[in-house]
Amino acid sequence: MARAAVLCLGALLLVVGTIAGVVNREVLDADRFAAHVDAARTDPDVARQLGVVISERLLEEQPDLVAVRPLLETTTTSVVASPAISPLVRSAVAPLYRAIVLGQGGDPLVLRLADVAAVVVGILTQVSPQADATIPADLDVQLSALGGASYDAGMVGAVHRVVWLARICPLLGLLLLVGAGAGFSPRGSRVRGALRDVGRGALGAGLLMAVVLLLVGSLARHADRSTLGGAIRHAAWAELSGEFWLATGALVTVGAVAVLGSRERLDVRELLRPATDPLEATGRAVVVGVLGVALVGDPLRVAQVVLSVVGVVLVVWGIGSLALTVVRAPRARTWGLIAVTMLVTGWVVLVLPTDRTLPTGTAALASGQGCNGHVELCDRHYDEVAFPATHNSMSAADIPGWFFPEQPDGIVAQLDHGVRVLLIDSWYGQRTDRPDIVATAEQSRASSLAEAEATFGAATVASALRLRNAFGLTPRGRVEPYLCHAMCELGSTLWLDSLRATKEWMDAHPTEVVTLFVQDEVSPRDTAEVIERAGLLPYVYTPIGTPADNPWPTLGQMVESGKRLVVLMESHGGGDELPWLMRGFRWVQDTPFLFTDPKQFSCEPNRGPADAPLFLVNHWISDKSATVSNAEKVNARSVLLPRVEECQRERGQLPNFVAVDYYDRGDLMGVVDTLNGLD
Repeated sequence: MARAAVLCLGALLLVVGTIAGVVNREVLDADRFAAHVDAARTDPDVARQLGVVISERLLEEQPDLVAVRPLLETTTTSVVASPAISPLVRSAVAPLYRAIVLGQGGDPLVLRLADVAAVVVGILTQVSPQADATIPADLDVQLSALGGASYDAGMVGAVHRVVWLARICPLLGLLLLVGAGAGFSPRGSRVRGALRDVGRGALGAGLLMAVVLLLVGSLARHADRSTLGGAIRHAAWAELSGEFWLATGALVTVGAVAVLGSRERLDVRELLRPATDPLEATGRAVVVGVLGVALVGDPLRVAQVVLSVVGVVLVVWGIGSLALTVVRAPRARTWGLIAVTMLVTGWVVLVLPTDRTLPTGTAALASGQGCNGHVELCDRHYDEVAFPATHNSMSAADIPGWFFPEQPDGIVAQLDHGVRVLLIDSWYGQRTDRPDIVATAEQSRASSLAEAEATFGAATVASALRLRNAFGLTPRGRVEPYLCHAMCELGSTLWLDSLRATKEWMDAHPTEVVTLFVQDEVSPRDTAEVIERAGLLPYVYTPIGTPADNPWPTLGQMVESGKRLVVLMESHGGGDELPWLMRGFRWVQDTPFLFTDPKQFSCEPNRGPADAPLFLVNHWISDKSATVSNAEKVNARSVLLPRVEECQRERGQLPNFVAVDYYDRGDLMGVVDTLNGLD
């Protein structure tokens, strides 16, 4: 009885310590907590209830809006659930949480809703212009201050108790289990007994955790999601339950391995025989019963945990069996070493990255795949082909953290959908004390701010920086090349990561010719370095002449040689040292690009000499308040095709790069096919 009591107490301490540990890691860490809140916020029920709350707050300020209440609630719900406000939620929740729960910082707490209100009001007035007159100009100011509330200092004490429980309880539980096994075992088998009781205690703790999780999960599933509190409880459990189940699986895995390790022989048949020890027999029955209930209550989650545990145990069992064979059976030592060598070799071959010869498209061409999707293009020189292009390709709506995105998805997705020319902006950036925000490097900050304000407007930039809580950032780490649209604070992607993804895509698509057209705030030397680190250097095309006399290869020749990545730099280029970094506007001529209305579209010369061999048509509206709807209009075949054909007539040159915003709207690909005579 004494041994059983100690085992139960040790298992209970493991349960308390595990729960406290998960809470400490996932809830008491401000940034993780903010991430969980942000994820729960996108739950449809939570978003709907929050939309109602915000709508009621707006109606309190302006009762006349009741005329469009359904529209108001729909709009607020969409804004609440939108990925666009993820930076606002995380930046607001994390410091608020630190102040309320962790007691860090004593300034009055103000959750800025002005910018959220501006988004809601802006959408509302666009969708329902008649509501514009009913919205007061100072509505965002009226919504901005929630005040500085004071909070019970006892909450901070509770937080510290959880932290201590997470640290102390697992250690005490482990000591009790080791003591029970060693103290109640005969001399000479105390180590094995300690290992066995640690395993039993961990298995018992895992079973108790599973029971607790099933009960809590049942309560969460039956919460009234028509109320804000019920919706939040349901979403919060859906967000956090995976972490608790993962911890439960870890406990069960440790327990199973410890129990197996305590046996003299690792024989699976022993596990199938009836248990002679009453404690072990009871434990087996409880395991089977709890596992059955768990599979009924949460089949997918529990099955995933069980399979993971079984997989880990089998790996450990196999390694242990091999090790014992090598040690105890000299005759089998050779075969054991061979088996271990085979396992290690297989892991190295299958898991570790290896350098491979870059694929060329010779075999693919021979099989009739064609160049850039068309056999007809293989015999045409590069400057005789029209390519679909994206403006600010890195600025993607589906990548978190990008303000004012100009494309629906990232660069790899664009390549998948047929885009072959990527207009990107390179800047120097630096990681900050906020892990989700990159700051523009100091040497570029003034110019980036000026460009951002010229592009988006000073007020818009200031509001976006407030949304990101990006004022007063503390740069950390080294300065690196990033893809940013002016200010990296408004959205950034590490350039090396983007280029590596591009390299993987080109590896998998050996008959595709791709062009990078870079607004280069990053120096040519650093640009060359990041391209080389990404593994793209063997792909780059190097011209053999000047823009006036360079004999461009055909797409087929570029595919066969593997030199099918053209790199153009807007400002600098690589000169004689790096000739493959081509000075963009010596090789390219383009059209104007600042248009606020389709009627303003022009084919007049802008940058680049008149005899430049390549022609870029810039086709987008620079008004950032309606980028998607503008793209829907101007990318329509009835607008885009007449414009590029007019530019071809006026300039006497095929539009090689047709660049648009939101390439998925309209008919960019069809228009390019028409220019190439493929439709």
